[in-house]
Amino acid sequence: MKNILRFALVLVAALTIQINTSSAQTPLTIAVDFTVTDVEGNTFSLFDILDNDNQYVLIDFFFVN
Repeated sequence: MKNILRFALVLVAALTIQINTSSAQTPLTIAVDFTVTDVEGNTFSLFDILDNDNQYVLIDFFFVN
């Protein structure tokens, strides 16, 4: 019984991931510019960071309820 439940859970997760990735707002090869402000009040723009050579951007969408 546990194996059937585990299989069903994996199947639902796989279908959910497939549905979410197929409905992206833009193609995954195009970055959209956005601006964020950190907890210290510093403002960052994605394209400003990408304009500098040899820099990488890691975007972490973290939230707490």
